[in-house]
Amino acid sequence: MTRLTPFVLALLSFAGCTLIDQRTFAPSPEAKAKPAPPPAPVSLDSRIPLVTIDYTVPSPDYGELLHAAVRAAEARDPDVQYDVVAMLKDSSGLADGQQHAIGVMRAIMRDRVPATRIHLGVRSDPGLTASQVRVYVR
Repeated sequence: MTRLTPFVLALLSFAGCTLIDQRTFAPSPEAKAKPAPPPAPVSLDSRIPLVTIDYTVPSPDYGELLHAAVRAAEARDPDVQYDVVAMLKDSSGLADGQQHAIGVMRAIMRDRVPATRIHLGVRSDPGLTASQVRVYVR
């Protein structure tokens, strides 16, 4: 009997245990999947613009500000390249965005910057409330 006692005690200690099978790893019906977190906003351009012209008003007065910014950029590097990018909420304002960017390009050219150093572009950003023209240097 003394030899049987440890064996009986071992069996009794496992009486409350369950065997591991597929049900062990299956999610319980009460467990609900957590919604996926919203995607992080995508940065369209990590550069900081030299000038941002906001078109919340039909004809913003950006001439003096742009002239001063171009003169400062030219003083640092006489061969600086300019990226003039029209930022639109959606593609419905494409024609207006292009015209705004061309107007900014012409204003830069009035400061004696050759057209070969000015690059035009158009991008959309649904987070915008109004169209913008951003001038970047590279």
